Amino acid sequence: MKKKIDWITIFWLFCLAAICFLLGRVSADMTLLVNAGQVAPVQRNYEEICEEIGARYNICPELLEAMIKQESGGNPDAVSSGGDTGLMQVNPKWHKDRMDRLGVTDLTDPYSNILTAADYISELAKKYDDLPLVLMVYNGTANAKKRWTNGDFTDYANQIMQRTAELERKHGK
Repeated sequence: MKKKIDWITIFWLFCLAAICFLLGRVSADMTLLVNAGQVAPVQRNYEEICEEIGARYNICPELLEAMIKQESGGNPDAVSSGGDTGLMQVNPKWHKDRMDRLGVTDLTDPYSNILTAADYISELAKKYDDLPLVLMVYNGTANAKKRWTNGDFTDYANQIMQRTAELERKHGK
C-alpha cells in the first residue's frame, strides 16, 4: 500500500531547511533580533564602522575614532546648539548637498554620520594635505590657514592628533 504524500509536511520541512540554511549564512557583524515577528539587524559599534569607512576613504580609522570621542563623546544622538548632529557633529545645513549625494537622511545613524564626516575629511585632505590644518578647518577654526602657517595649531587639532596616536598604539600600529 502506497502512502499518500503529505504536501503540507513537505512544505514545512522545506521552510525549516531554508531557515536553517539562512541562519547559517548570517554574517558575523549582523546579529538578528526577532521582535514581534520582525527581523532587524543590530547596529555595529562605531569602531567597526570607522574601519570600514576609513578603508573606503583612505582615512586612518583611529583618526575617525579620536574625532568621535572629541566631538560627541561617542553619543550618536548628540546635537549641539548650532545644530551639529551625531557622533562626528555633522551640520545638516552645511552638508545638505553632501548628504543628498551620499543618500544620507539621518545623521543620528552612526554609519551615515561617519560616512558624511569622512567624505568631508577626505575632501579637506585633498585640498590642504596637512592633518592639523584639515582638523582645524573641520572644526570651523577662524583663520585656520593663517594660524596653521604660523604654526599655531588649535587645542582641538592637538588633542585629536594625540588621541589618534594613542589609539594607534593601542591597536598595535
